[in-house]
Amino acid sequence: MVTIESIIIGIVFILIQLYALTIVERSPIGEQKLLSLSGGVAIAYVFIYILPTLHKKQEEFGGSLALDTELYFLGLLGLLVYFSVYSFAQTKAAATHLTELTVYMVQASFFMVYSFIISYVVFSIDVKRVESLFYGLAISLHFIGWSYHLGKKHHRLHKNRGRYMLAGATFLGSIMGVFGPSSGLLIESMIAFSSGAMLFNVISKELPFEKHAHLPTFLISSLVYAATMIALKAFFDW
Repeated sequence: MVTIESIIIGIVFILIQLYALTIVERSPIGEQKLLSLSGGVAIAYVFIYILPTLHKKQEEFGGSLALDTELYFLGLLGLLVYFSVYSFAQTKAAATHLTELTVYMVQASFFMVYSFIISYVVFSIDVKRVESLFYGLAISLHFIGWSYHLGKKHHRLHKNRGRYMLAGATFLGSIMGVFGPSSGLLIESMIAFSSGAMLFNVISKELPFEKHAHLPTFLISSLVYAATMIALKAFFDW
């Protein structure tokens, strides 16, 4: 069922994909603080929500599968796939023998899949009101962080082409998530794969380093979001 919350979250996701660079560069709190805020909330979201969810899904399917680690393996696979994409983009061979367009399109294509999966999962899960908005906030900040990092290095390509590809994948994932199946092995596999990919993207690209670091903002946002999520999960039995 389409709710006002899902419509708002979907519009926000798409706008972020289109304007992440502008949002960060023109942020009233500054680039350092916004990226540190994004990283802090994202890492709290991974450890307080994503990993427990993955554990719960594995327990649900563990009895019918051969082992007790299949979904964890898919999470590992997601991490390895996106690590490989990132490593490919950083190699001298890619920089020397391939055009900037080719390198960027490889990264953008994988992040289109990533955007589609995350959007599908967010919109297929039966959550409403405060819960959906709270989780939507975390994903929105996560999208800002990695979309900014992807676009900053290839500004022209991202502005002219890539951001529309990512917005399209996000829109498609959102629509299919609303009207597609919300349970089953395929959905759990998508959750597991995207969990591993999110772990890598958060740790490798969103933890604040060097000039993007504002440690107080990162620590405060991470702890406040984590504490709030724990309290809300306990109070509302999410």
